[in-house]
Amino acid sequence: MSDRILEDSQLDPAELFDPMSPQFIANPHDAYRVAREKAPVCPVTEHGPWVITGREEMAQVLRDPLRFTSRNNTHGAYELTEECQELLSGSLFYRVTLFNSDPETHGRFRSLVNEEFTPRALRRREPAIRELAEKLVRDIKDAGSVDLLSGFAYPLPMTVICDIIGVPAQDHATVKAWNNDWLLMQVMPLPPEEQLRCAKSVLAYEEYYRGLLADRSRRPADDLLSVLVEAAAQQDPVCTLDDAVLALQVILAAGHETTTNLIANTVHQLLRDRSLWEQVVADRGLIPAAVEEGLRFDTSVQGAPRLAAEDTTVGGVTIPAGAKVHTMFAAVGRDPGLTEDPETFRLDRSGPPRHFAFGHGIHFCLGASLGRLESRIALETLAEALPGLELAPGFEPQHIPGGFVFHGLSALPVTWPTG
Repeated sequence: MSDRILEDSQLDPAELFDPMSPQFIANPHDAYRVAREKAPVCPVTEHGPWVITGREEMAQVLRDPLRFTSRNNTHGAYELTEECQELLSGSLFYRVTLFNSDPETHGRFRSLVNEEFTPRALRRREPAIRELAEKLVRDIKDAGSVDLLSGFAYPLPMTVICDIIGVPAQDHATVKAWNNDWLLMQVMPLPPEEQLRCAKSVLAYEEYYRGLLADRSRRPADDLLSVLVEAAAQQDPVCTLDDAVLALQVILAAGHETTTNLIANTVHQLLRDRSLWEQVVADRGLIPAAVEEGLRFDTSVQGAPRLAAEDTTVGGVTIPAGAKVHTMFAAVGRDPGLTEDPETFRLDRSGPPRHFAFGHGIHFCLGASLGRLESRIALETLAEALPGLELAPGFEPQHIPGGFVFHGLSALPVTWPTG
């Protein structure tokens, strides 16, 4: 398969899918297009990992959690130094999370935390989310310019998910820093000194959540921390307190990182062709379509890893047992077999979603409805309060390295008329 790509595109798969290359960081869709057309199931090197960009092939993998397990998803994509491994040996870093466990255990735990993300719970939260979005815009409105990423797209979902969990407001910045280091260890190759720094953050992060859980055992509240404490205290617990710590790390990351970048990526696409933004301002009924198109065209989640539990044939290619497999969700969004004119961001699409932005199968994102709701409210608030929104003069998009998992801007400077 690697020979096919080399022959047809003059690119080695290891070069095509180099997560640190400026080309891949800026626009991974070029790599997805080549692979999707020439080798939708492709080993990056002779011994893996494998990258899957074909829609049917990806669906096969994601619907088969026994042959392609998620159990090791949070253990990191890259080898850590012996010093770092030793430091983490007594931590939860290498523990299997219940969110990534196989079907029966995963289903029980998902049912436990699902209540916070049901339509009923979201209807209850919607007024507070809208009030927060409006406050964030009021705080920046008189300035006439802002980095919309840090000034609006980040604090909105971060505040919401922290409220759902029960993280105190004064701790948000510290928790965000720990979260960043925890994610870095999973998705990026790091030099030894950076690994060590991040590992120490991971230990501090775990202890922080242990402290919050201990506090909730004494003083229950209306939050997810209390739900997990109560569950861990049952005779046949769905989760232990260690499981709860890992779950909280996953929920906080998934609950803000992806939505922050979804909001920023979508606004960026609307402002690149400003006629799109003008359409949204004139007709707020287009906003759900804009969010869905953001998920399809420039999703913040590029994909998710799996581990092959046994030799399995996918798309006519045998993936060997023990191989790491990266299912690239973002490749589905621009599949010309699924979407007409896939390389264009359009507001006139209708019908069911044409993407895997929230995954597929039993690990479909628990917070999908929350992410859509927050993004819709964000665009509605911006369109109402800042109709003159524009990209800052001279802005050239720069993206942060996100490995095979995340895709987001480093900043989104915008301006608008004041007075």
